[in-house]
Amino acid sequence: MRKVLKCGLFFVILFLIINVISYFLLFDKNVEKFGLYKIANYSILSENKNSIDAVVIGDSLIYSSVSPMEIWHNYGYSVYDCASAAQLLKDSYDNLKVALENQDLKVVFLEANVLYRNPKNKSWYFKVYNFFSNSFPIFRYHNNWKELFLNNVDDLNNSGVYKGFKYVTKVKPAKNRNYMKVSLKKQDIPSANVMYFEKIVKLCEENNVKLVLISTPSMKNWSYSKHMGAKDLAEDNNVSFIDLNLGNVLNINWNKETKDNGDHLNYNGAVKVSNYIGEYLKGLNIVTDHRNDSYYSSWNDNYIIYSNGLK
Repeated sequence: MRKVLKCGLFFVILFLIINVISYFLLFDKNVEKFGLYKIANYSILSENKNSIDAVVIGDSLIYSSVSPMEIWHNYGYSVYDCASAAQLLKDSYDNLKVALENQDLKVVFLEANVLYRNPKNKSWYFKVYNFFSNSFPIFRYHNNWKELFLNNVDDLNNSGVYKGFKYVTKVKPAKNRNYMKVSLKKQDIPSANVMYFEKIVKLCEENNVKLVLISTPSMKNWSYSKHMGAKDLAEDNNVSFIDLNLGNVLNINWNKETKDNGDHLNYNGAVKVSNYIGEYLKGLNIVTDHRNDSYYSSWNDNYIIYSNGLK
């Protein structure tokens, strides 16, 4: 009996220690309002209320392609990257719902590649990962100790400075240069994803948010057949669709602007996508330049840290 009590006491103490450490690893101001675990899973909740103009949601393609600090510096728009690795469309929907709890969003950019990720594949893995991330924030923000103790700005990818963007300068050239060859074949989108896409459309309509379906450059993940499927779904739901893979509209240099043989963009490629989104938001004429607004002073401070960390 005594051994059982000692074992139980050990795990209680371990749980408390993990939660204390987790608290200090979270870069936020709203733990009291939203709770430790919710902010661990949805870092946008750490932002000031109604301070975000637009969010990008989806998988690693878009968090590698959109740098909010670049958009802030050049246009003064506040954009937050709510993407996560291998994100499922259901998670995209949940992320958007949470973002709307604290933000009066104007625009949502949804990465089109998520439409084709089958929710049945590895669903057990994501359930386990989300359980531990929600229960113990240290699992999601374990790298933040580097900023706390080493003040290393290259390790801010998980903190509030980069606003969800994953900064990588590594270069690995791509080989396949004909990945968008025209095809009459249309790739089908899983029915569960069609349902969640329609739920996202409805959620945006209810909150007066413009939804933009966007395909960021990726040789390994995108194709013309995927383009056709996404295009039809967008048209059926009266949603704007931007395919940055068509005709290489951004003039991506696949020798220098991809970090992993054409799978994801590196920082140099992300600058091009970010400037495109900045121009797109400017053309919508529904967001304003906040660079001289005192409510956004932290964004100017973050840009200084961000720019100092660029290689």
